[in-house]
Amino acid sequence: MKHLYESFKDHKGLRGVHFYHKDKCNFLVWAEVCAFLKTLPGESESTEFPEKLLNSLANYDPDTEFLAVHQEGTVVSVELYSAERTRLRG
Repeated sequence: MKHLYESFKDHKGLRGVHFYHKDKCNFLVWAEVCAFLKTLPGESESTEFPEKLLNSLANYDPDTEFLAVHQEGTVVSVELYSAERTRLRG
């Protein structure tokens, strides 16, 4: 997960989402997240995901917290990390 922590450091203070898997992490700012969510099928099984992600995106502190999304197969998790707990400095 070193690539995720590096992304946290590189984007500290920016509001956005770190989309990651075991080998790669892509950071998208608010507008890019909204554009991505518009590409998702409207009648998918989990229509709650876009709403929950946007709510999380709007309500976290980008100076002390990091919002990430991880997909493993068909399971998608929205994760919130604290800078204190991940011991990020910079």
